[in-house]
Amino acid sequence: MVKQVLQIEATTAEDLKKDILSGVDKAIEKVAMALQNPNEEKLLSREETANLLSISLVTLWDWTKKDIIPAYRIGYKVRYKKSEVLQALKKMNQFDEKK
Repeated sequence: MVKQVLQIEATTAEDLKKDILSGVDKAIEKVAMALQNPNEEKLLSREETANLLSISLVTLWDWTKKDIIPAYRIGYKVRYKKSEVLQALKKMNQFDEKK
């Protein structure tokens, strides 16, 4: 078994404690914000949507034009609702049960 040692210099125990607690507070605040608005719809950028679907921006634009995935224009930006993107993905992946 290899023993690992962490040595911290140029800081006091009190400063280290404050830094750790600050990081924990930020993490808790982030989780609390997410839990306060669980039904709030997340809007994705074109890049985020393409990454989520593992497709190119060209393919995303094509699917948007064909109304496969609904898009929303906010000013000059195009946004996609995450829930609608996931719903469209489910719909595209359903097998035709009539065959």
